[in-house]
Amino acid sequence: MVRSPKLNTVDFLQQMQKMPHVTIKEVELSIHLIHILYIPGITDTKRIQGSILQPLMEYDTKGKGSVTHAFSAEPLICLEEIDDAHHHLLDGFTLLIEEETLYAIDSAKFSYRSVQEPVSEMTLRGARDGFIESLDENIALLRVHLRTNDLAFENFTLGKKSFTNVSLAYMKGEANEELLSDVRTRLQQVNATYIPDGGVVEQLLEKNSYSLFPEIQETERPTKVSSALVEGKIAIFVEGSPTVLLAPTTLNALFQKADDYNFKWIPATLIRLMRYFAAVISVMLPAIYISLISFHQGLIPTDLAISISKTREGVPIPSFMEALIMQITIEVLREAGIRLPKPIGPAVSIVGAIVLGEAAVTAGIISPLMVIVVSFAAICSFTIPDYGLSLALRSISFAMLFAAALLGIYGLILAIFALSIHLVRLKSFSVPYLEPFAPYYVNRWKDSIIRMKLKKGSGNNE
Repeated sequence: MVRSPKLNTVDFLQQMQKMPHVTIKEVELSIHLIHILYIPGITDTKRIQGSILQPLMEYDTKGKGSVTHAFSAEPLICLEEIDDAHHHLLDGFTLLIEEETLYAIDSAKFSYRSVQEPVSEMTLRGARDGFIESLDENIALLRVHLRTNDLAFENFTLGKKSFTNVSLAYMKGEANEELLSDVRTRLQQVNATYIPDGGVVEQLLEKNSYSLFPEIQETERPTKVSSALVEGKIAIFVEGSPTVLLAPTTLNALFQKADDYNFKWIPATLIRLMRYFAAVISVMLPAIYISLISFHQGLIPTDLAISISKTREGVPIPSFMEALIMQITIEVLREAGIRLPKPIGPAVSIVGAIVLGEAAVTAGIISPLMVIVVSFAAICSFTIPDYGLSLALRSISFAMLFAAALLGIYGLILAIFALSIHLVRLKSFSVPYLEPFAPYYVNRWKDSIIRMKLKKGSGNNE
């Protein structure tokens, strides 16, 4: 063990006495005086008693020399900087001062919830464990699913005031060195004052802050992180956050779920295709409906056009305003359902949608067909697995609505063209967002839209 430079014990103790909630105890041994410092509430006092004070007393009766020999069972960290002492104290460590040398012993006891199934990533089959707010527990959960020596971690501290611990995880031999270097550089460039959660780190690491699409994937499932690491991706764990960031990501990856690999490949492929179809419907259906009934009535079959005309009879507002009111109402109900307590949130959303929709139709404000169109589009949006992608597509659906109201089908074509250009130019840590479709890599199409069958004996997809 390397001994730290000489510490001015008197000055240090006076400095510590000014810190709120710091407890300082003196333990007078036969050899010399020992000072013990800790913060109650974030340290385990039983552990201090059993693992620090008791060994000290026992060593005092029979031991000789430095008291560091008393702690054979507990790792003792020799601190060289006063700042390190502050950080360790706030991390739940107990500081021990022997003469003019400073040590830290881990005695942290933070309160966390137990491991539970992730709320935002439900699964029908497979592991139901989810990450929690403890960095150590999350890394332990990952090791349960990925027991290999190739798993590597690098630690960072972000936030000038919060000193949030961040861990970078990757697989040796699988992760690209340029990608690793890029992620390290971006983490080192973070200059924020306070890092409350992984979502903040995600936004600070992204390069295109004006894009609606997430450049980093979030997950609460250890199985998803372990699969991503095996594929060569990088995981970022943030202390205090139950979500882990995965980089890089693509649009195709955001449509995939861990459940895809828990069922046979044909039904899993059909479900995956259904997700793509539902995503397109959620963005385009209301806009297509508006463009047809407002600009291109000739494209609608005559019988259907007459039927639509009858349903709109007596409606006093334009169809665009109908769709806009309905979409905003559904977004409000969706947001209210999330914010309300879990037992009543979904019920209020469903009842609210039914009651408001029926009341609007009965009052003649909204046509029944518009209620069906917007409601079906909203239901389709629930099939999108990634919440960040869902938010992006819901926002784009409003832009499509305005484009259809301005220029009809031509406006939609222009909007789709602009969206395509943006997606083709967008990159996630130098990886094209539309890979493997643009650029066109046929050999990487395996396990993209179609979930390929697994190889016998290997567990890997073909």
